[in-house]
Amino acid sequence: MPVPFLPPETDEAGTRSRDAGFAAPEVVAAVGTVPFQAAVFTVPAGARTLPDRHPGVQELWLVQQGHGHVHCAGHARPAGPGTLIALAGDETHQLVAGAEDMTVLSLWWRT
Repeated sequence: MPVPFLPPETDEAGTRSRDAGFAAPEVVAAVGTVPFQAAVFTVPAGARTLPDRHPGVQELWLVQQGHGHVHCAGHARPAGPGTLIALAGDETHQLVAGAEDMTVLSLWWRT
């Protein structure tokens, strides 16, 4: 069963995101509750996400398109399509897009 995504939202940094609708009645009827959340977000070319931190939450990012850098734990690492990034909840993290928009699938869950 395909999971519907909610309408897109744009934050003050210009990042566009769409959360997965795991609470949609048809999803709950088909699979019950899901122990994680998901979203797809796009960072415009040359832009960056707001610095973020989630104590008590683990997160994975899978870059789908675009190239840039992930800043986490005082380090900047290159990221591009297929890059999987594991983020500990207590670490401040930020994504910086390069010359093209970056689209990322984000999965997170409480620990």
